[in-house]
Amino acid sequence: MNIVTKADERGPAMAISATDWLITSDVAHEAAFRVDLPEQDRGKWILSYLPTHRRLTRNQAMAGMVLAEMIVLGGLYPAGLNHEVAQLHAAELGSTLPDIMSLLALRAPADSPEPDVDWCPADDRTRSAAALLHGTRCFAA
Repeated sequence: MNIVTKADERGPAMAISATDWLITSDVAHEAAFRVDLPEQDRGKWILSYLPTHRRLTRNQAMAGMVLAEMIVLGGLYPAGLNHEVAQLHAAELGSTLPDIMSLLALRAPADSPEPDVDWCPADDRTRSAAALLHGTRCFAA
């Protein structure tokens, strides 16, 4: 199964590939894996940016991958992140949007692009993955 959303004025389309065992993104360098060990969590999913003890349903894993892409793409385009949708995805994971953004920031590669500070609102106190990495007071999500 391959899920692709359409591109619009905010930037390129997100593309998430999903199989019975693995969910990957062509934008976020994250993945979700199905646990197939003979244990009580067999068939549950693990997201690469969440602590490994967190076990998720497939729908939660997909929401986590969509959220990671939203955050990464939001930092690259002036339209930014749809906070309401992102907060719903974070809640589905049992977390908050700032917590997810912080976890992704800790995993951001050192050579990730800096967010475009020209479009950052002056009163924005929330930080995203790329913004935290580069010390910017702007959403990269």
